[in-house]
Amino acid sequence: MGRHGAAHHQSEADGVPHSQRLRAILSLAQTRLASLIQEVWSHPRFGELYPEFLFAMYGVTVASAPAMRLAARCCAEAGNDDPLNEWLRDYYLEHAAEEEDHSEWILGDLGCLGVTRERVLGRLPYPSVTALVGSQYYWMQHVHPIAYLGFIAVLEAPAQMEFLREVSERTGIPLAFMSCHVRHAELDPGHVAEFDATLDSLPLTSEHRDQITVSAITTIGHLERVFTDILEHFERICHPVNAATIFTSGDAVLV
Repeated sequence: MGRHGAAHHQSEADGVPHSQRLRAILSLAQTRLASLIQEVWSHPRFGELYPEFLFAMYGVTVASAPAMRLAARCCAEAGNDDPLNEWLRDYYLEHAAEEEDHSEWILGDLGCLGVTRERVLGRLPYPSVTALVGSQYYWMQHVHPIAYLGFIAVLEAPAQMEFLREVSERTGIPLAFMSCHVRHAELDPGHVAEFDATLDSLPLTSEHRDQITVSAITTIGHLERVFTDILEHFERICHPVNAATIFTSGDAVLV
């Protein structure tokens, strides 16, 4: 049903909060994604793989604020079609402002690793990244902008500082070169709990919940492809001559 369809409130007789129901579903759906993420972080040549990881992250992060502003515009254009639209518009605009400079953090980390801004901006993004972000444009414009909450539910899970210190010690990558992860770990330690509390406070209908859940599951599927692409791309160019120069060698294959 489209965003202009009739909404039917879901009974909360079972007493299960929205966030608890969503997290239970996602915990079952994220098994393969969790394994792929672990494979990237624990890669024996992570020091060389890390720029590729950051490049993929940049493609997602640079689109976050524009996507949320578009979601807010979709809410405004829908007007009174849904009583949650006004709240959603304000929520997306507030979080778009918070996300505005995060892609610059990643460019800064890549710069510390010897990867110039020009090399990053001149390289085509992974198709899996464009599919991940592009699917949300479809959801918000042709279904309901509330679906973007499913995207946020999956992506807003920052690494912990203890984990980042372990990675730094194991790989030799200074924490200063991992500032995008460090800043999220320091600024957003309670971000998941805050998001879940917000979700639980909303008067969601069964239709809203379905839209958020399916969007989240779709996001997981796209992220699986992104992390698979990171690993596969690295393997294609990881012979001794090229592995450490993915970005900086003019002869290296970049897409």
